[in-house]
Amino acid sequence: MKRLFVALLCAGVALHARAQPSETVAFPSLDRDSAGAAVPLEGVLLLPGRTAPQGGFPAVIAMHGCGGMYSTLAGHENELAERMALRAAPLLREGYAVLFPDSFRARGVREVCTVRSGERTVQVAKRRLDALGAMAYLASRPDIARNRIALVGWSHGGSAVLQAVNSRDAAVAAFFQRRDAPPFFRAAVAFYPGCATPLKAGDRYRPGAPTRIHIGELDDWTPAGACVELGSTLAARDEDLLVTTYPGSYHAFDSPTGTVVLRTDVPNGVHPGQGVHVGPNPEAREAANASVRAFLRERLGPESLGHERQ
Repeated sequence: MKRLFVALLCAGVALHARAQPSETVAFPSLDRDSAGAAVPLEGVLLLPGRTAPQGGFPAVIAMHGCGGMYSTLAGHENELAERMALRAAPLLREGYAVLFPDSFRARGVREVCTVRSGERTVQVAKRRLDALGAMAYLASRPDIARNRIALVGWSHGGSAVLQAVNSRDAAVAAFFQRRDAPPFFRAAVAFYPGCATPLKAGDRYRPGAPTRIHIGELDDWTPAGACVELGSTLAARDEDLLVTTYPGSYHAFDSPTGTVVLRTDVPNGVHPGQGVHVGPNPEAREAANASVRAFLRERLGPESLGHERQ
């Protein structure tokens, strides 16, 4: 009976998120196709069910993981997946607009979880340019507070978050140096990202916004060790990037549904060919979500704008 109640509650929250004012939007990525044209992206924009405040809604750009952002249920392929809708719901309740940019369909891809890392046609580096395109789009809307936009991502999308906030990346720096550019992201949150790339970058990596990483200690897909080392390295440089690890937790520990399973269809991970564990740890999920709520309130609240990071 308790499981049934939880399932019904989760379904109700997902329906609530989908019932919020939303629209399919289109905007260009900063990425270019083989002909040199900007890759045209679509996304789903969810708005809180209230009148926009003066100056517009603060906003969150939500970067989906390797499984994409749409439902795989027959007849619902153009709707947000339940896991995405459930993650959007608390952000909407906090008063944030939420934009999910779709990095896959425009490039002819449904998912990349089951593709070997070296064979993926949609790499994290491309997706950092999608995040910048989403930033430009939101900043152009009168109902969005262009100086109060955060970036949040999960797994493959979390890796994209870490690269999109690298102020020493040439493309990122050039974007924010444009005359019409919005201010830098106010905050960044990456759930269980791959941290090897920013770690290897050394001094060429510097987060331009306060950044938080949440990852499970047992993660055997994107292992926590590299993220912990990244956190220590940047702490020694007095950079505002903090890593929180969660005992007894695997990849997707914050998943709002399901149980821990071994995905043998995933060829990557700590033990290639042996699969990876994926699924929720409710206690860790609640702790991480509470931490993110507090962090976003601190960074996206109007009062925070008087305390810009130098």
